[in-house]
Amino acid sequence: MKRLSATDVHARKVAELGLDSAALDLTSTEAIAAALRRAASFLCPCATATLVRDVVRPLRGLVDDLGEIKDLAEETLEALIAHGDIVEQHEITVEGHGKGALLYAAPPSFVARQSGTAILLGIASDQLSALPDDFEARIEYVNHVRRLSPLPNEDLHTELVQLGLIDLSYEAWLNSPQLETAAQHLSKFNRLLDAAPPSYDIPGLSLLDFERPTRYYPGRWVDVRSQTGRFTARRRQAYGADLWCYVELRDGQPQRFVELPTPGSRWRGCDEAWRLQLAIDACQGEPQRFRSRSLPRQSVVLEVFSPLPMWARRRWDAVGDPVPCSGCLFAYRLLESEVQEELLFAREALWLEGLA
Repeated sequence: MKRLSATDVHARKVAELGLDSAALDLTSTEAIAAALRRAASFLCPCATATLVRDVVRPLRGLVDDLGEIKDLAEETLEALIAHGDIVEQHEITVEGHGKGALLYAAPPSFVARQSGTAILLGIASDQLSALPDDFEARIEYVNHVRRLSPLPNEDLHTELVQLGLIDLSYEAWLNSPQLETAAQHLSKFNRLLDAAPPSYDIPGLSLLDFERPTRYYPGRWVDVRSQTGRFTARRRQAYGADLWCYVELRDGQPQRFVELPTPGSRWRGCDEAWRLQLAIDACQGEPQRFRSRSLPRQSVVLEVFSPLPMWARRRWDAVGDPVPCSGCLFAYRLLESEVQEELLFAREALWLEGLA
């Protein structure tokens, strides 16, 4: 009987997950994501804690800090849920009351890019992958994302459909808002603010000043002084994080405000606020900006200077690689074949404009 070292166990188990054992070990995000998908194929429907525990416990003695791996597993599971590999649903009793959330494995599916690349989603119930070995060997793993690029003259879309994967549209996958102009979007919030009751005392208010440069987000936050206008804002509460709102001021005095997220919204308050600010800036004639620069190996870095809604970041997490940046808030490296589609998305859905 041969005794295996911890390094040997890492290599064997990483290979069993279909990953490159020469480049990754069991503490990598790619391996944790693959282990979560594999465990979900056996355990779902189950609770979040059950799935995380099933992945973390076998690593006892193989990693230096089990608590750190547990945190990584929880973060990666959240990313898998947001990405669409795993679905979270709340149980409802006969009386209509919630009993907590259960996780379900999404069926094998894909989202097709204009470049021909497919973003793979979902989990096979009875095997490691829904794809044959020759397709599986071509998958690119980046954090929790799996991408498959077509070979020359290959109709990858048709091949995946014939293999039984579900073809999802971008709209169905991202659950993003419908396209509209910045003016249309701002008009909806102005109507809500017009209908809001008077509110002359809003303690702890800070404003995103639309007159300040859009390329330095922290510097746009200001205290209330003598401003007049309508602003994306945050207000303090006794406990917890500051709340987002859209507020009208007159000579520094609040007149009325609308809480964000708005009633019935499927997005977070910050997501609504950041998109509202994108619309305000565009309508002021000073749209928020992005910068693109070419890199070797047919790739481009897209740099953004202000926060974006979660559904936009999810899209770029799937098609690009986050890269270190300076002079901007965040950046993604994209293949040249993907850039034009994403620049169109930035302009149409987020009203961003490129720097000259």
